Amino acid sequence: MPKDEFDFEDPLELNGMAILSSEDTTNDMAECFTEEFMRLGYDHRRILAMFANPHYLGPNLAFQQRGEVFIRDLIAGVFARWGKQAPWLDPDRGPEPPERGSVLYTTIPALEAPPLSSQDNPLTDPTGAPIPRFEI
Repeated sequence: MPKDEFDFEDPLELNGMAILSSEDTTNDMAECFTEEFMRLGYDHRRILAMFANPHYLGPNLAFQQRGEVFIRDLIAGVFARWGKQAPWLDPDRGPEPPERGSVLYTTIPALEAPPLSSQDNPLTDPTGAPIPRFEI
């Protein structure tokens, strides 16, 4: 069978399926995206930029439905659970208000960080395993 034709009887063919639900899973979906990209090495600003970018359909849907302040709080919560910080948070004032009319995914400056090795990592994930540090 040619590669471009789809065979419904092929058990090895990948099939996507939408399941309708009355439950709103936007928060859980956004949390999963945040944790996944944090574990891939993205910092909090890059993750926020991903949510603001309309080319990332799932994260951007959560960004549009919940707003930037909610997404910032969600990112800070996920990072805190993994022993990391989201520096835009000020403990006295709370999250920074969103900048009016800003396009986040094009205005975020590049952040410089010193290279880290796995030897200077005393942190553990929520299950007790050491959190790996990546040199990017």
